[in-house]
Amino acid sequence: MRLSRNELLFVALGAVLGILVAFGVRSGFVVQDGALPPFVIVLLGLGLTELVVGYAAGRSPGTLVGMPARFLAFVVGVCIVLLGASFA
Repeated sequence: MRLSRNELLFVALGAVLGILVAFGVRSGFVVQDGALPPFVIVLLGLGLTELVVGYAAGRSPGTLVGMPARFLAFVVGVCIVLLGASFA
């Protein structure tokens, strides 16, 4: 499977969101066992970004990025959160 440029940017966005959430966990802004766990924040960030970009591009959000790229972006973001929080 070959990812398009949009999908690679989406995976990179997942990594950036993971880094931001990991810094939030390490600094105490995001609680690991709170009502909104860190992985949900990454998932919501990816979803909201896809909605905003889809609206700005004038396309439906489901057509911008394929499901394998969505899954990969989520996994990369969560793995970075887990690694970043473990080094606290």
